Amino acid sequence: MANSTYLGHCAFENQPTDPLSICIATMYILFGIVYTLFGYRCFKAVMFLTGFIFASVLVYLICIQDRILPSYANAGIAVCAGLMFGLITMLIQYVGLFMTGFHTGLLLALATLGVLDLFEEQVGLFTAIASLLGLGLFFAIINLQWQRGLTILGTCVYGGALVSSSVDYLIESFQSVKWLWQRAGMMPCYPVIVIWPVLLLFGLVIQCGITAPSTHNSGKHPTRPRTREQRAELRQNKYRYLYQVRTAHGDVISQNYVQAIQNKVIAPGETSTLESDATHLTMLPDGQTDFNRGPGYYR
Repeated sequence: MANSTYLGHCAFENQPTDPLSICIATMYILFGIVYTLFGYRCFKAVMFLTGFIFASVLVYLICIQDRILPSYANAGIAVCAGLMFGLITMLIQYVGLFMTGFHTGLLLALATLGVLDLFEEQVGLFTAIASLLGLGLFFAIINLQWQRGLTILGTCVYGGALVSSSVDYLIESFQSVKWLWQRAGMMPCYPVIVIWPVLLLFGLVIQCGITAPSTHNSGKHPTRPRTREQRAELRQNKYRYLYQVRTAHGDVISQNYVQAIQNKVIAPGETSTLESDATHLTMLPDGQTDFNRGPGYYR
């Protein structure tokens, strides 16, 4: 055990020995790193993991309260619920953004309560619950409006919390997490707690400067200004399309009539624009044009 005023209360005891628990904690550390460094770039994966972790942990905590089913059954139910809710948050973007913002507000409110406890500021139970839910709903709503910036902030906050809590589990079996949740009066392990804000700031710098600037997940991609050549080509295509529509639906000329004009006007060996690809004419056989219709046809 290491107990120091500068390090806080760091009790390196009751460390997990189960290989499965160690593997899960290590996996959550990797998830936290992905959240922190590539949160907005891996948007769909982050939305899925947010829903999966939230639903699986919540359902597992509910299942272990009754102690009716064995542990593997509770874990299976929690994983199934996590997969279902993870697919919902991944496929429905606004649900994923809402849950990301809710986690951001919830974790920031929890960190604020922990800081107030360090300064011996007593907060009532009703005030703590109201601040957790209120700040969580506030960030969930505004995350739907400012998606890019708050998603980057939320993934950094969530990733830092995942890494810090997983390291705390591997080192001292959730002692700092219990202090943050219960605030029982003992000092936390400061090196474990400091991992959270350090990863938060580091993730903000990395995502804003390197991994996220060229990524757009809101469905609105910025358009580059067209050059003069591109605008001229677009105008030419537009005029060509309008000319084809006009000749196809308006200038209907009999094939025999065109052939008669060519025989009378054009000398042998000369080319005509009527035979070129630039002039698009619709040729109809005799009997289907206005030249062969009687004067009472339109009456």
